[in-house]
Formats: sequence, structure tokens, C-alpha cells
Amino acid sequence: MKIQKLYKTTLILGLLSTLGACQNQTHQQTAQQPLQLDTQGSTAAIVDSVQVSGKNQILTASEREGLALHQGGSLITHLPGAFKQVRLSELGDNQWLYAALEGSKDSVFVGTLDANSEQLLPRFELSQTGLLVDNLCLFADKANQTLSLFVSDGRGRAEQWLLRQQQSWLQTPLLLRSLSLPYDADSCAVDPGNGYLYVSEPLGIWRYSARIEVNPQYYPVSLVAPYGSQSEPAISLATSDSGELFALLENGQQVLYWDTPDAADSWLPAETLALENGKATMMNLSQPLSTDKATLSFTDEQQGQYATAHITLNSGVTTKTLPVVRPKAQSQPATQFGDAMDDPAIWVHPENPDASRVLGTHKKQGLEVYDLQGKLLQEFKDGRLNNVDLRDGFSWQGRTISIAAASKRNDDSLAFYGIEANGNVFRLGSAPSDLEEIYGLCMATFEGSHYVFANNKAGLTFQYRVKANQGKLYAEKVREILLSSQPEGCVADDARGRLFIGEEDVGIWATSLNPADNSQPVTVAKVGEHLVDDVEGLALSIGDAPVLVVSSQGNNSYQLYEATPPYRHLAGFRVGLDGFKGLDGASETDGLALSTRLRTQDYPEGLLVLQDGRNRFPDQPQNFKFVSWRDVLEATELNQSQK
Repeated sequence: MKIQKLYKTTLILGLLSTLGACQNQTHQQTAQQPLQLDTQGSTAAIVDSVQVSGKNQILTASEREGLALHQGGSLITHLPGAFKQVRLSELGDNQWLYAALEGSKDSVFVGTLDANSEQLLPRFELSQTGLLVDNLCLFADKANQTLSLFVSDGRGRAEQWLLRQQQSWLQTPLLLRSLSLPYDADSCAVDPGNGYLYVSEPLGIWRYSARIEVNPQYYPVSLVAPYGSQSEPAISLATSDSGELFALLENGQQVLYWDTPDAADSWLPAETLALENGKATMMNLSQPLSTDKATLSFTDEQQGQYATAHITLNSGVTTKTLPVVRPKAQSQPATQFGDAMDDPAIWVHPENPDASRVLGTHKKQGLEVYDLQGKLLQEFKDGRLNNVDLRDGFSWQGRTISIAAASKRNDDSLAFYGIEANGNVFRLGSAPSDLEEIYGLCMATFEGSHYVFANNKAGLTFQYRVKANQGKLYAEKVREILLSSQPEGCVADDARGRLFIGEEDVGIWATSLNPADNSQPVTVAKVGEHLVDDVEGLALSIGDAPVLVVSSQGNNSYQLYEATPPYRHLAGFRVGLDGFKGLDGASETDGLALSTRLRTQDYPEGLLVLQDGRNRFPDQPQNFKFVSWRDVLEATELNQSQK
């Protein structure tokens, strides 16, 4: 056991040495810049302080005098308790949310600070956590319109709790996730625009994903010598709204200042700010909205003093936010963790829309069928089915049914299913595809015939005409379409005879449904400003002004385009969590489906179904999220432009 531990330690140190060598080449600190402190007052047993943005008010945390609001050195109001740390987040209209760590109870108290009435209004105590909380930081996520709290115990364990959503308080805080941090993590701060959680510990500063829908990876920002160029550990961190990072070093007299990273894993060298006339043990940052001015608040626990310093930031707020919609429901999770669910299709009941069905592929084991509440009704363990699509009006043994097709990766075949008028799904049979490594699939009807389009990873798409004869299915290949790299998602506009194909690393193409048309596909949209590869699922609305919906997997968004030339980009949106319903959002989406024919009370203008690659709080296997199309139209304001 000791040998294994020694080996692990040696391996980690070797990794840090390698990272440090890289950092020494690129992260050299610049000359020190003086930072003049303006002492604001003194308080017995003070531990922390923060300036209220735009106000001559400072909130202090003292283990003896509690949580206290000061103005011009005078005490305005206070809450009793042995407080060790305090954080502020602006809510608007001279209202701030405060979160403060109370040491005697090891609890976090959350409330509001009203700058006009000069009141501290407690709201609740975070008592649900099982941690002995040692540190906290707030995350005001404008992109998802949520406000959450990170708490950690200094022993490698941390939790994220949701407090507010869309300017409304949750009745009680909701645990979003548990996460692992470095042992002896000393401080944390969150970049609200980019969604980065920064954590300091004895070996350096690390960056994590603050949003639960983002891949939970971490990255070293700065390492302590000899592994990097940072002279000593940081004891307090702060961030600006524009993404700059500040780190107060252990000596209490130097602050490292990094500009906003210009890429996900790229940093400019740190500046060093030198405190000219004092020392500090804690640091906070406050910043009026939409400005490049900020105030750094410093607390000297040994001297019992609190001070401020005003700075002009190097960066401005540039983060763009997309509208957010919330899911109405979700399907039951898969039975296994990992990359399991992939692509949905929506069947609309001809008489009772509430009895409609959602078909979804489980790419490890087969096809699953759900109702509109996400309850699993049927499952077909038929192998590795990747994509699925369906069409109505198929003639089968003297009656008319709906037909679904799926790409089966076990044997590179096409698997077919029938759907009765009552919604019951049954097997129809299969047909060879003649594709190597079959991948994506969609269906179409054109000039009275049913077609399947299937593709593979080499960029090849085959078009098949599907027929039934004496109880058997036949898929006749009638056309080939070649792209330069891997496609997957595709969708057909039957009314206009047009096929859309997504080339994952390139963009979206359009071509004809006519099997006799051998013209080259035309460009609809390219990966770039709106689309971030991979381009995954495609879906269409119906009507006079059809909308093409695209899963932009690289930035967890969904982009909307005109589905007719010139294929103008219309809007983008995200699917965020709903803490009130206990539903997480959707991210890393593979397949999606849209039916604007389906009209129910929950989905009055249609249903959008999205595969969710990360099923959160609690962490569960993948599933599908159900979203109201009306919510999408309202959030993106397309309902106004279409009137």
C-alpha cells in the first residue's frame, strides 16, 4: 500500500513538474505595480470585508461582532454571530444577496442586503449540507439566469447549491452536485461570464467548470515554485465580471492579476500588484454593472482593519448570453452510465395528441418508447441502434401504419418498426444497408414513396426506397451523396423536397429528396460564429416559414435557421435547469426531434425532444429532455417575427 502511494505521489509530482516547465516558459510575472490602500475602519476580530458596489457601504464579517454594514466608518446595522467569511452578489435595484459563513455553527447564512433601507434581511440557513464548511463563493450565472453557492470543507469535498432562478428564490436551497477539489483548498472564486470556478491550494490555482452541464474538467492556471512561476501559495481569490482573476499571496502584500483568458486553456502573463501601505489576509472584489471600474476590499485580521483600493480593469465584459428555456419533462434515465442514449423521434397520435409517443435509441441495446411524461412503455433490445426517424402513411399487409427506421451498428443494417394507430410499436424486420460503419439516419416521403437516408463515418450517404411485399420489407438503394468528412444528423422537408445533412466538423448542407438529382449539395451554415462543432442532431418545424433546429454540441446550444433559401440564421438558445421542477438542462446533445403537429396543453405549439448527454442532480445515466416549442419561440422572440 505504501509503495502504491509513493508511486502515485511521484507520478503527480512528475506531472506538476512538466506543467511547471510549460508555465515557466509562458507565465513569467511582470514588474510590480503599486496599489495604494485606503483604510476604511477597524473592527474587533474582523475576518472578511467587501465593498457594496456603487455605495459608500462596506459589509464586514467578524467572529465577535457578527455581520455588520458600515458607512463612512459608522455601524449602520448588524446580525449577531461568529462570522468568518462573506460574499456579495448584486441582484439589482440596490439589492444584494449575501452569503456568510458562521463559524460557531459551521453553517452558511444567506439573505439580502437592501442598500436603500440599509437592512440585512436573513432568508435561510444552509443546513442540509453534510460538510463542515470552511470556504464559500457565489456564482451569478447570467447565461442560465441562476444564482448558486459553492461550499467546501478544505478536505477535498465540495458542493454546489442552487439558491435563485430567474429572479425567484427557491423555497429551500437545492443541491446541484457534489464535486472533488484539491485537499487543503484555501479559497475559491467564480468567473460568472465564462462559468469558471477557480480554486487555490498549496500547489497552485486550478480552474474547474462552474456550470453543471459542462464537462467537469480542470486545468492549472498557475503553479507554485518549483512547479511554476508563482512564488508562494494564494490565500484568497477574486474575479471580475469580465473574467479577470486576482490572487492574494500568502505574504499578504502581493496580488497576482490575470487578464481574461483569450482561450479555454490560454492565459496572458500575470501582473503583480504590491500593497504599498498595509497587509491583508482576505480579499474581495466588487464591480458596478457594465463598467471597467472595480474595488478590491482587503481585510487585515491581525490588525483588525479593513481597507479598499480602486482599480481600472484591463478587460471589458464581452460574454454573449443566449436565451434560456426550461424542460417540461424528461424520460426515464438509461439503465447504464456512459454514452447510451442518442436520437429521438416523435409519433403523433391521430386522434388523441396526449397519447403520442417518443421513440429513442439506446445505442448500446436497442429502441425505447416513452409517453409524453417520459415514462418507459416499451423497449426492444435489438442491438446497437444509433439514429431513428419515422413517417406516417406506410402500407403494410392491407392497412396503413406509421413506419420507423433505425441505423443498426451491430451488422450495418436498417432496422424497421411499425406503429399502430393506438401507439403500439412492433418489429417489422430489417434490411442490409451496404454501408460500412453505418451511423446517422433520417426518413422522408417524396412523390408517394417512403425513403430512408443513412450515412457512415466516411462521409457517404445512401438513399433507399422502402417497400413492403408479402410481409417483407425491402430497401432499394437509389442514390449516393458524398461529403468530405463524417456526417450524422439529417432531416427531410417533405413538403419542399429538400434534405438537410449535418457534417459534424464543417456545417450543414442541403440537397434534393429526388433520387434522380445528382447535383452537389449547397451550403446552409458553416461551423464558426454560431455553430460550434460537432454539428449533431437536425430537426424541422412545418408551415409556411419552416425553422431548422441544430444541435451545436461544442457550446451546448441549439441554433435556429430559416429552412428555405437564403437559410438566414435566426437565433440560438440553451436549455437550462429548472430548480423548481427538479429538472436539469440539456447538454452535449446528440440527436433531437421536433413535431409542430403535436399540440397539447403542455406543448401548445409543438414538442422538441433533446438527448441529454449529461443528466444532472442527481447524476444519472443519459436521457431525453422534453421542451415546449412555444417556450423556444418566446425566448428567442421568433413568435414576434412570425406574426
